[in-house]
Amino acid sequence: MTKENIWQVLEDELLKENIQKRPGMFLGATGQAGMESLILQALDNLLELAKNIGTADLAIELSEKQIIFSYYTEKDFFLEKEKVGAASPYLFLAVVNALSEQMGFGVETKGKRVIQIYNDGLLKQKVLIPSDEETERIELAFTPNKEIFGNKPLSYFVLFNRCQELAMLNSGLKISLTDGGQQKNVFHYTQGLVEYIFQKDDSITRGGQPIVINTTRENVKIQAVISKNSSASIQDSFVNGHLPSDGGTHLDGFIHGAVDAVNQFLEETNRLKYLTTDNFTERFDLVLSIDVKRPRYVGAVKKKIRNPELYKIVRESAFEEISLFLKRHPAWYLS
Repeated sequence: MTKENIWQVLEDELLKENIQKRPGMFLGATGQAGMESLILQALDNLLELAKNIGTADLAIELSEKQIIFSYYTEKDFFLEKEKVGAASPYLFLAVVNALSEQMGFGVETKGKRVIQIYNDGLLKQKVLIPSDEETERIELAFTPNKEIFGNKPLSYFVLFNRCQELAMLNSGLKISLTDGGQQKNVFHYTQGLVEYIFQKDDSITRGGQPIVINTTRENVKIQAVISKNSSASIQDSFVNGHLPSDGGTHLDGFIHGAVDAVNQFLEETNRLKYLTTDNFTERFDLVLSIDVKRPRYVGAVKKKIRNPELYKIVRESAFEEISLFLKRHPAWYLS
């Protein structure tokens, strides 16, 4: 595998031409829906550049003409990534540039700050400035092309919902969102997924404190929260921050592992085994989040994850973590 520097994708003229000819292929739509997709892609992919997202700080400003991202971290950014197949790991940056009337992109590392300005995808100016900042920063400012996306402003609440979700999925991350004065929100959650599930569940029927899982197995980072609730309705399972609407092998594996752990606990404490994969979803709210290097989906719209190895990895992790918890806290399930 070869490595690609973040600046290289902006030098690929053929890629830029393909994006400009077929923007819908890269965004799923044009018009306002396409602009929402463009901005959400930029948001999601920028966050993945931080080596330690839990210490990162992202500021987003929406104005009539521009969208501005300023991203800070005390740790390094991934400014070089392995290229898997033909796709660039920084494809989102090429898409933003190709479909913007103007784009500015800057990277500040210890000792220097590099800024490049583009008009209609073409490099117009490059600036190198000395820097003595301790933190590293990435800046991205762009004006979406009105011929492709139209004149309607972006809905503030589309970004509001995604920023809140991402901050809950990444405890410690701070995201500030403003539209230039009228509205401003700051998202920062120290308990992460616990706060995610408590925002969405029925608090009246919630059964005490949840089980919190945070582990890594075979290079797959696994985070989960299970909450007892007689009105359970949440079965959200994220992959690299994306929510496949139909779940997949990671969710199936987790539920089977959880059911196995509970039934083993019931057997060891001389109680009848009665938890199944069907009634698990009726009794427990669950949010699951995994990070995996090469997710594979069913179909282009990423509705379902299909990596076969994830079923075994996540099932074994869920079984071990929940079994250990129930041994230490038997009253949690029985109360």
